Amino acid sequence: MKRQGVIGLLLFLGLFSLKIKAQDTLQSVVLDEIRVFGNLKMPTSSDSLACLSSTFNQNYLNNRNVVDFKDFTSVCPNLYIADYGSSITSSIYLRGLGSRIDNTSVGLCLDGVMIVNKNCFDFNYFDLSRVDVLRGSQSLLFGMNTLAGVISLQTLSPFDYQGLKASLTLGNGSTAESAVAFYDKKGKKLAYMLGLDAGTSQGFFSNAYNGENIDWSRHANARFIVEYKPTSDTHIKNSSYLSWVHQGGYAYKLLDTATMQRQEVNYNQPSSYDRVNFINNTYIYIRYKKFSFQSLSSAQLNFDRMLLDNDFTPEPYFILKQEEKDFAFSQEFVFKSHKGASFCDWTVGAYACYKHLSLNAPVEFQSAGIQRLILDNINQGLHSVFPENQAMTFRDSTMLVEDKFTYPKLAAALYGQMDYEIAEGLHVVAGLRCDIERIALDYESFTAVDYMFSGTMDQYRHLPTSLRGQSSKHYFELLPKLALIYRLNNGKVYATVSRAYMAGGYNTQMFADLIQQQMMQNMLKDMGLSPVAGSPLSDIYADYRTDEIINYDPQFVWNYELGANLQWFEGRLRLDANIFYLDIRKQQLTIFLTPYTSGRMMDNVARSRSFGTEISLKARSQNLNISANYAYTNAKFIDYDDGKTDYSGNYFVYYPLNTLSLTADYALILNKKYCDVINFSLTYSGLGKIYFNQSNTLSQDFYNIVDADVSFKRKNYSLSLWFRNIFNSDYLTFYFLSTGHNFAQEGKPTRLGLTLRYSM
Repeated sequence: MKRQGVIGLLLFLGLFSLKIKAQDTLQSVVLDEIRVFGNLKMPTSSDSLACLSSTFNQNYLNNRNVVDFKDFTSVCPNLYIADYGSSITSSIYLRGLGSRIDNTSVGLCLDGVMIVNKNCFDFNYFDLSRVDVLRGSQSLLFGMNTLAGVISLQTLSPFDYQGLKASLTLGNGSTAESAVAFYDKKGKKLAYMLGLDAGTSQGFFSNAYNGENIDWSRHANARFIVEYKPTSDTHIKNSSYLSWVHQGGYAYKLLDTATMQRQEVNYNQPSSYDRVNFINNTYIYIRYKKFSFQSLSSAQLNFDRMLLDNDFTPEPYFILKQEEKDFAFSQEFVFKSHKGASFCDWTVGAYACYKHLSLNAPVEFQSAGIQRLILDNINQGLHSVFPENQAMTFRDSTMLVEDKFTYPKLAAALYGQMDYEIAEGLHVVAGLRCDIERIALDYESFTAVDYMFSGTMDQYRHLPTSLRGQSSKHYFELLPKLALIYRLNNGKVYATVSRAYMAGGYNTQMFADLIQQQMMQNMLKDMGLSPVAGSPLSDIYADYRTDEIINYDPQFVWNYELGANLQWFEGRLRLDANIFYLDIRKQQLTIFLTPYTSGRMMDNVARSRSFGTEISLKARSQNLNISANYAYTNAKFIDYDDGKTDYSGNYFVYYPLNTLSLTADYALILNKKYCDVINFSLTYSGLGKIYFNQSNTLSQDFYNIVDADVSFKRKNYSLSLWFRNIFNSDYLTFYFLSTGHNFAQEGKPTRLGLTLRYSM
């Protein structure tokens, strides 16, 4: 792996040594500054942006064959999106902050509207015009769950392009992708587009249990956009997105933590993920003399199902079948002044959202799960009172635990921001957001068994067990922001402080364990016994109220940042750099109450801090673009003691301490009959170290990946050859502990393919 890093560095330095020319014709790979789109709530100028950002335009996405947001890992400093599990596992880490389940610390914004359900974050990128990544707290304008940043996706407008676009991709792993989109404009007022894409892959990992590929996938997407501009001051846009996913995944291998050796993927039950989601966004923009008005309306529906061999072993432990029906409606109004129209630039807005989730998550315990997770625990306690030859048994070899939840959320917010010049070149940006949120949970968990204890019973007894109840809570949060920006002739420097939060919620994944423990207690009561002190029967659940286990509170962050955006030679050389410090309160962490439980829960267990730096250097000439991106994040627990172990001073898990990328893009202008231009792209990425457990005993060392793309363009056609992980680096993307077993997933091996594009 060291050799790969040296090769990438030498190639980068060699290209960097080329002379920067005066003209810029290589627009296809320029990483532009944030600029304003009518349906984004950004300032009217990037000069008012007191954070670092990365922008990727359409040509960049095409030249590097970007297919989803995982492709931005490390190319955008500090951004890490691990590729594991399936499309439901879309955890994003930025500046050390992230979440495996429920909420997210980085928001995803599609055409100005936040995607409400984290399950829908991972989808195929098709014909986007640009992607912007804003790092640092964005809660003032974008609300909760953006405490580390926002990824903003912008689709191509049919007013900007008319004609046909089509593409075909073939790659190893029996991968095939196809897409077609038609853009048209009727006069000067009406434009529309219709796009379709579909893909399939056999995957790269196989299940030793049956010899079949396990990470296969199928997907299809449709997009329909209508835009209407009755006058030069009015713009109406309606966008509809329909997405379908059908896939396997969960290529988890048993891991020997002493030697870090992995076994093959090997489990007996099929696992899959299916999703159908629909998003409809309506955007209205009206320009008045001194200000503009925007309305952002959205309806989002999601139906998905996850089937999981929840023990990931060839033994019959238990199966999870989780089904979600989720819909959300949001409305936002934004008023924004025109730059220079009043004594200060200002933005004010109001936001409301209602989300309703119906969740069914039945767990079927099978013979090994019943024996080892239930009966062995009960009998160990009973044998402290009764002889060893007397034991508890169940009549059936399976036990179904029904879990049903209704999970409504209601959120509203008012916010405002102003940019005022207090001295020549010195601006103060100040704002406040008031967030109100109410969430509730109706839960019903039920199971029934026929059991018999040979010491006191001669026949089976039927024992039903249920947990039913309701819970609700509400939050009111004030999220201030203050920034100073000093504008220079060649850029700006800034300092900012802001408060952000990640929403609280409920641990629905704990109910199978809760009712399992409740059932064991009910058996003892049914037999006229009490839990034996010190035995497995008097476990941690006996000392906790259900409400205390299922509830968790919001996580809060104070973000402090100093940074600069500087450029020279008419923008052909650019430096973005910062230092940041995050003060994290009531940190949400995913934990298991015991190593042998299957359910995971979120809890507010730590006080923490994170600090680091992000540096981006970009140079562009007529035919050459080069860039270097580096980020260092030191995120540690200040106070984290779970009563058994003190983790204070240890690093966070699942994020890389360092991200490094070196990229070079060169355009060879031919203007020949057979080819107009050849684009060469080379990317080196390095990430690590990544800790996988709170005790910091398991980790992935720094690893290196080299990618390359070569594109041949002739008039309306282009042919791209792409290569991912050229040197087949071996690394782990994920680790977890479940039912006493250690599991890990590996990164994907070398991938290669070609993409043919046609534009008319």
